[in-house]
Amino acid sequence: MLDPKAFDDRRRGPPALLAAWLLAACLPIGAQAAPADMTVILLGTGSPIPEPGRLAPVSPKDRMNATTLVHAGSETLLFDAGRGVVQRLSQAGMPGRAITAVFLTHFHSDHTVGLPDLWLTGRLRLAWGGRKDALDVYGPVGVKALTDNLEKAYAGDIAARPKENKTALVAHEFDEDGVVFERSGVKVTAFTVDHGEAKPAVGYRIDYHGHSVLLSGDTRYHENVIKYGAGVDLMVHEVLAVKPELMQKVPPLKAIFNLHTSPEQCGEIFSKTHPKLAAYSHIVLLGAPAFGVPIAAPTVDDLIAETRKTYQGPLVSGVDLMSFEIGDTVTVKEPAAVAALAK
Repeated sequence: MLDPKAFDDRRRGPPALLAAWLLAACLPIGAQAAPADMTVILLGTGSPIPEPGRLAPVSPKDRMNATTLVHAGSETLLFDAGRGVVQRLSQAGMPGRAITAVFLTHFHSDHTVGLPDLWLTGRLRLAWGGRKDALDVYGPVGVKALTDNLEKAYAGDIAARPKENKTALVAHEFDEDGVVFERSGVKVTAFTVDHGEAKPAVGYRIDYHGHSVLLSGDTRYHENVIKYGAGVDLMVHEVLAVKPELMQKVPPLKAIFNLHTSPEQCGEIFSKTHPKLAAYSHIVLLGAPAFGVPIAAPTVDDLIAETRKTYQGPLVSGVDLMSFEIGDTVTVKEPAAVAALAK
């Protein structure tokens, strides 16, 4: 149930965005939502740049690295594993043993640095851990090298733990677009995107019981996002916003800008795919105090305004631990309302 008092314009953008949220939920105030077929939790919505705010309760300034959890049926799938993944899972009431598979979009550190923490902490005989089975890790070619080398890097930890704590990482590599996971009625399709020199790089579409979620991964504007994202219930897309005058004064920022999708470009993608709800994650708002240039980073309001030049549909700018319940409607829940999915 949506409570209009729960919306904070500092986090969500201008009043028009509140209307978009209500439209996205497709529910009148006070109506009861049907049970969700899929639940999506944005565990991390930030960039590689540390954004330390308060850890609890989560504030708009708290952005861990981009990590998304999708719960469908008996599967609890983690997409990327950036900084802070264990903390965010714990805050969401999700024990490490509940993750049934991990999917990586590419090998930049802000998408993989939390993987050893998830794996090793999840193996401990603690309330949060207790994993007994191998941790399956899916991704493009390079995943096996990553998991093999993590096992080598943490050989000392593995040797020092009790035998029953020695669950392995199991890599599942793929080298072409298509279905990479299908189990318990859940289907995950990988598709190539373009993140500059970070090759390979992929996005994912998750289908379950006639509902669908698309995760863009890190990418420039790419036709595959449009191809695989047509008509999804929820599209979670990365975005980078920077003021044009700043790029003129700090030319190196253009190289970063060219690796990502601008708000206007995202709007074009949303307009072509018509998701029930579009959401931003991996939000990069570039400013330049580090370069000695007194030009502030764009705000979330600026981000939304730029998107509105090309898209007028349902849209939300994500924050860590925001969740989406997908059934007959798509319902957005505040971070404090994240329900424990622990089994």
